[in-house]
Amino acid sequence: MKREMLRENRIHGNPMYPVSVYPSVEQLNGNSVLESHWHEEMEFILVEQGSAVFQTDMMYTEVCEGEALFVNSGELHAGYLKKSPRCVFSAVVFHPNLLHSRTQDTVQTQFIDPLISKKLVPPAHIRGVKPWEQEVLTALRRIITSHEQNTPARELTTKAQLYSMIASLYPHMRPANGEDVIMAGQRSKVERIKKALAYINTHAHEPIRLREIADEIGMSEGHFCRFFKQMVQKSPVEYINYHRVQKACRLLEQSDRKVVDIALDVGFDNLSYFIATFKKWNGLTPSQYRKQHETDQTFTVAPYVTDMNEASAKR
Repeated sequence: MKREMLRENRIHGNPMYPVSVYPSVEQLNGNSVLESHWHEEMEFILVEQGSAVFQTDMMYTEVCEGEALFVNSGELHAGYLKKSPRCVFSAVVFHPNLLHSRTQDTVQTQFIDPLISKKLVPPAHIRGVKPWEQEVLTALRRIITSHEQNTPARELTTKAQLYSMIASLYPHMRPANGEDVIMAGQRSKVERIKKALAYINTHAHEPIRLREIADEIGMSEGHFCRFFKQMVQKSPVEYINYHRVQKACRLLEQSDRKVVDIALDVGFDNLSYFIATFKKWNGLTPSQYRKQHETDQTFTVAPYVTDMNEASAKR
């Protein structure tokens, strides 16, 4: 199952049940498994096949098959292939509001509030070696399976499993301290790259000059290009083109509009350059991609990442 973009302003689930489960997500473009993004929701990522190095803010963790990663609310995160030629993962994304009690009971004050306020820091990398890690992974798989199978009362099951996971994690959470809090310089880097990504995602359909993005985050153009490559593992131009191509994929899948019109809509003013760039990232021309999507019923796309940055920029 190949990953696509989140719809603009998409929220995970709905206000009554703010949960989305994305099973068997695979990125087939280059070494990028998960594009840099962030959101208010918490997230568990379970690697089903292969392995990848996941970035959370300024931390990098190699997560192998059968292991999971916890991503806290607001953390910039991305994933890249390193040792493995591919990575397939499933994700459970949920808003912290789902965990709230109606009253300030012991569950809320002792367990949930410290987690949400980040006064307690859960283990991020869940390897499945220790019994408590196996408990977390088992509960995570139950959530994924219940959504894949659309089982009755899956909402109730999911909430119960999330509480079970927090109970298993709680004895191994640590109070936040200097080691857990990003240093001022690192925090500044994370906030700057968020601002740059938000700018790109907001203006992707327009001509974008690198000087404009650099000015937006208070850097020289040369410094910005080096900084962006370090943080995102792509040059600014590569990221802009990739972002535009992903938007084009969605339009090709969901409409019968002419390729040239789609190219213009996503920000390419040269059709030949659009086709060449599209083929670079997808291995197919736009017309071939559309034809494959129409004929291959097993090629389905799960909404997941890119427009999340747009939603984040508007919050």
